[in-house]
Amino acid sequence: MNPQQLFVHAITPLERFLKTDIRYLASGSFWLSISSVTGMLIAFILSVAYARYLPKEIYGSYRFILSAIGMAGIFSLPGMSTAIVRAAARGYDGTFRKGSYLIFLSSFGISLVGFVTAILFFVKGNAPVAYGLCIASILVPFMEGLGNWRGYLDGKKEFQKKTLCNILSHAVYALIMLGTIAVIYVNEFSLAMDVVLLTLAYFASHALPNVVLHWNIIRSIPKNAPQEESAIAYGLRLSLSSAPSTLANYIDSVLLYSFLGPAALAVYSFAIALPEQVKSFMGNIATVTFSKLAVQAEGEESAESLKQTLPQKLFRATILTAVMVGGYIITAPFIYTLFFPRYMDSVIYSQIFALSLILFPFGVFGDALKAEGNIHKIYIHNIGAPLLQIIALLLLVPFYDLWGAVAGRVIGRFLNHILAYVLFKLP
Repeated sequence: MNPQQLFVHAITPLERFLKTDIRYLASGSFWLSISSVTGMLIAFILSVAYARYLPKEIYGSYRFILSAIGMAGIFSLPGMSTAIVRAAARGYDGTFRKGSYLIFLSSFGISLVGFVTAILFFVKGNAPVAYGLCIASILVPFMEGLGNWRGYLDGKKEFQKKTLCNILSHAVYALIMLGTIAVIYVNEFSLAMDVVLLTLAYFASHALPNVVLHWNIIRSIPKNAPQEESAIAYGLRLSLSSAPSTLANYIDSVLLYSFLGPAALAVYSFAIALPEQVKSFMGNIATVTFSKLAVQAEGEESAESLKQTLPQKLFRATILTAVMVGGYIITAPFIYTLFFPRYMDSVIYSQIFALSLILFPFGVFGDALKAEGNIHKIYIHNIGAPLLQIIALLLLVPFYDLWGAVAGRVIGRFLNHILAYVLFKLP
């Protein structure tokens, strides 16, 4: 019995409890889980290195640059990746070629925003962040613009190949970042040089594998491969509707840096880091599920059946995530004492932030809406909940600082999942 079969066999008791095709999810998520575990392990190792060898001011400035660039992520057309998954799952492989070309060109919009923001920080006299933004702006098209090979492999259900490619990417990222941290720790550079080196290492270590892997996928797709006529327009509409979500994902870090400075942002970043890694791991199920939902949503009978059965399965899954969250809340103080002793003030924020994961299974309702392709429901879901989170963060952070950021994120996620469920049940 090979490792994948052992993995599937070990979790089949969950099939009775969740009343769903666990064997399908397990066989698909097996390889994605390996990828996620690898990514989580590397992220954890890097987090320990950041915590032990970098001052909070350096790490906080570095995190701000990533967040500032991330806020302009709408120019990377995030919805196009969903359209590529959906099209590839239906056999329209040529959609990837055209879609990825548009994504790459559009990603230079992030560069433009980054350079403009850098000028503002130069004017303010904040050279470290300004130089870091310039470096990020040069490299970001090759990181964000060429990273959608993952979506294509998801759509083709080539999870093993995706895992191997991800492991390669993770390895390059880890080696470059650890080497950079070592250089910074050994040498007494200026704050500006430290921030520039970290930013350069981050974007270069993501861009280099993406260039190679994207080219590999492009070469494997025949030039005359069929394209889904509506996929590009669908991806553009999805991208437009995801703008509030993109903004909501990063605005908390930008606000904290603006009001409290880099050290406070460093504390907040370590507070949300571990729960976000757990969320990323659990997201494998949603990734595997989406390609199946895309096919099921095509038929009226199967779509109606899905509306009847999916809520029951996800309510049961929520019980499991609640248990996982409870376990994390109990063990968090020990984890931080052992690995992040300089960030013990992050513990209480991390415990409260972890509550946002309880309703994580409801995120599948959002995937079901995308698979269904009802653009009106998607607009309501993608715009409504993030706007509420943005408003909450804008109101809470200036008055309650770190607590305001944590509360805004938790409230936003709960509203997002609840709204997705309500829209899913509507005809």
